Amino acid sequence: MKKYLITGVGGFVGRYFWEYLTAHENDFCVCGLDIAPDAPWQDERFSYSQVNLLEAAALREIIVSFAPDYIVHLASLSSVGQSWKVPAGCFSNNTGIFLALAEAVRAECPAARILSVGSSEEYGNYPLEAMPLREEYALKPGNPYAVARVAQEMLSKLYAEGYGLNVMMTRSFNHIGPRQRDVFVVPSFVKQLVQIKKSGGKGTMRVGNIEVVRDFLDVRDVIDAYYRILTRGVPGEVYNVCSGQGIKLRTLIETVAKILEIEPAIEVDPALVRPTENMCIIGSCEKLKAELGWAQAFSFEKTLNDMIEFWEKN
Repeated sequence: MKKYLITGVGGFVGRYFWEYLTAHENDFCVCGLDIAPDAPWQDERFSYSQVNLLEAAALREIIVSFAPDYIVHLASLSSVGQSWKVPAGCFSNNTGIFLALAEAVRAECPAARILSVGSSEEYGNYPLEAMPLREEYALKPGNPYAVARVAQEMLSKLYAEGYGLNVMMTRSFNHIGPRQRDVFVVPSFVKQLVQIKKSGGKGTMRVGNIEVVRDFLDVRDVIDAYYRILTRGVPGEVYNVCSGQGIKLRTLIETVAKILEIEPAIEVDPALVRPTENMCIIGSCEKLKAELGWAQAFSFEKTLNDMIEFWEKN
């Protein structure tokens, strides 16, 4: 039986990883860790522990008792905007919890394979002519969240090379899909547009900078990439997880509005404009494709339609 430990299991990505396992694995079990008091679902193959991942002794006890084969480290404070407000919390809830996990694994189950999830924000601000961003590019983080993720990646490489742990790293670009919380930009936009549709088709959207270009990938494609990297990736290596295509936020809004057949007014809210902003972030997924046989299965339009359907019901 394959044993998976998933941190942040109750979050957006954690739930999809569980669903992926149920569809692709026959003999497995999962130990899910999260800060919430209650298990996110019930299943005989699933056990759950509420834990603060900064509590090293409690984390080590779980590692000892479960003895995982695979560890999917998803727990994080993943909002760039929030990281500007609470940079210390961002560091403890990204770099700090990864270090606690790596130490527990080094001491108790050093053969486990670990997926250390990073971010495209690590690259920083590159000019348009430098796109797509490739794994060999220098990292120039431009916000507290990005700095914390770079530190996590450096620790991951240190533990892979210095201690021989099987740590594979991602730089994950914007992933979206149904069930994503509206604290993130795309579900926030889709939710606002669906609400405008429900109220007769006229209304005003509150937005930040919608001239930025981002590389969006369906969370279900992200999970397929994560599974391949976790099970077949090379320890110490970094893999971009992205679509390779850039979409301007204004275009995204226009696409959803067209699907809904509405014409919303758009209002820039200064509170939603970040202190610094990378205007264009597009990644190269060639390494992921060439080395692990990954291919995108969900089109951008399919993802948006699924998100619209979700918010229409919620």
